[in-house]
Amino acid sequence: MKKLISVILACCLCICFLIPAFATEGDAVMDSSWSILVPASPSPYESFAIGKLKEALSEVLGEEIQESTTADGNYIAVGSASDLDLSGAAENGYRIAVKDGNIHIGGTGVRGLQAGVNRFLEEFCGRKVYTGDITVLPQAESITVPADTDISYAPFFEYTETDWKSPRNNNYSLANGLNGGTYRSLPEEAGSTVDYLGGFCHTMGSLCETEKYEETNPEMLALHDGERTVDQPCLTNPEVLEIATANVLKILREKHNPQASLQIVSVTQNDNYHYCECERCKAFEAAHGGVQSATMINFVNSIADTVKEAGYDNVAVDTFAYQYTRKAPEGIAPRDNVIVRLCTIECCFCHALDDPKCSRNVDLMKDLEDWSEICDRIYVWDYTTNYSNTCIVFPDFGIIQRNIQVFYENNVKGVYEEGNYYIDGCDTEFGELRAYMIAKCLQDPYCDLDSEVDGFLKAYYGPGGGYIGEILDRHVENACRLGNHISIGESPRASFIFTSCEVSEINALWAKAKEAAETDEQLANIERSELSWRFWKASADKDEFSVLNPGRFDEREKLFEDFKDHGVVRLNEGGYEDYLDCLCVRYVPANEWNMYEADEIGAQTRLFFGQLLEKLTPFLSAYGLYYKIYRSIYG
Repeated sequence: MKKLISVILACCLCICFLIPAFATEGDAVMDSSWSILVPASPSPYESFAIGKLKEALSEVLGEEIQESTTADGNYIAVGSASDLDLSGAAENGYRIAVKDGNIHIGGTGVRGLQAGVNRFLEEFCGRKVYTGDITVLPQAESITVPADTDISYAPFFEYTETDWKSPRNNNYSLANGLNGGTYRSLPEEAGSTVDYLGGFCHTMGSLCETEKYEETNPEMLALHDGERTVDQPCLTNPEVLEIATANVLKILREKHNPQASLQIVSVTQNDNYHYCECERCKAFEAAHGGVQSATMINFVNSIADTVKEAGYDNVAVDTFAYQYTRKAPEGIAPRDNVIVRLCTIECCFCHALDDPKCSRNVDLMKDLEDWSEICDRIYVWDYTTNYSNTCIVFPDFGIIQRNIQVFYENNVKGVYEEGNYYIDGCDTEFGELRAYMIAKCLQDPYCDLDSEVDGFLKAYYGPGGGYIGEILDRHVENACRLGNHISIGESPRASFIFTSCEVSEINALWAKAKEAAETDEQLANIERSELSWRFWKASADKDEFSVLNPGRFDEREKLFEDFKDHGVVRLNEGGYEDYLDCLCVRYVPANEWNMYEADEIGAQTRLFFGQLLEKLTPFLSAYGLYYKIYRSIYG
């Protein structure tokens, strides 16, 4: 159920445009006497947008706003009821303008009008949809729209997707411009979603039916290291192409929606390196730059040609530039209905992708630029969490915006930001914040992100949100210290190198944030996010988890119990949901909890020596004297 933050907070955020005293001559000052001017016969898209606008305006002004089909009195005109010129507007774009003291909102395509309504509510009514549960919508006696308002918007990307939790909520998705259909299902009257038909990724095995031909037609399989393997098909085998093409057409016959703005069929390599090395494939690749992407693009181009010839004008065929296919070929270019999805899996995520001093990212930028020269429809599959140690902070907050700007500036048309898609069982850090940052940057890569983050922190964590922001800044700065790189599988010890003084300072910031919380919900949000900090300390043997502290065994047990209380049942992407059965919770770093279940080799041995160490610790620690000295120094 939607929760509204206090009127005082919202008014503070939005006071500049909510106080009518600031209105100047010619401004449109809307109050409850205004009406919504609607078409006599609205389309489903118009009816949806009008309904959302009416609901929100009535809540803001405290009185139900009436609809009218005639321009009597002052009004806010929506859709075809407005006479705005949209002839130059981009598909799924919008325009908001004041004309003769009235407000007009118009949009194009299947999503433009509702996007324009959402922009109006945010820009002039102060509405912010921060999570699936937290919406700020301040009440006011009137809404002021300056006389010179004339906003035109063209979507920066045709496809915007992320798998973080809140964005799966429809209200959140619409308010923040997310349209990918893998993790949400938007109603058709809201423009629906951009859907991948028949699978989102790694579809080559099913499309080419490789397992079916292992015995009867092994030449259809990839020849890798001298052996045929079902892991990948041979992309220069004409029978493979024929089967894959037939399966793509079958998917389209069953699932194609001619009314959709765009639908996509994924023809993407399986998730392994067992590409074909037969003479035919090697010869084709040698003739086109010596890269494996050459056979892939040739294969996908053939399918895309057939799709276009069959009349599927709103369908694109998608393939990967991923791992061994990441480099662009020479002498062959993707068709205009082919999407090349470039993946950033090898990159560093504490430096921006275009940082020339980051060796891990220089090669990726070269590949992006090369693809941009030959492909008009590049998508990006980007990564935004630590898949090996998901419970610690992933310090990408400083580069999210710049990376999305880099995508836009290099001809990228669609972006998928993969994150902690298993967050329901592993929610310990800042997933809601990161999701919001991603959504706002995909909506507008050049938005005032600092302001957006400040608003989120206050709404989500309360008055202590500023301390949380400082904690995040400390993590970002530390991760980049001394030229370190951060991958999507970094260990806790390699991710951050905080000194004892820094640990003490960050502890104090967490304490201040909790002390400032005004509601149980704010405190719960802070304590959940603090789990990431405690987990890092418990994995790196820092502070209360230090070997100097004889109470570290109890502290690990306490953290373990807090994880359970917060529903954290896994530590990473690997699917280890049985870490709760760890025999050695008290005796091993927290990131090793999934290594010592009862049936794991060495668990009993580690338990024995851990119990022995616990008995000896009072003597080894001089009965806690060393830790007391540590505390006296660092607090």
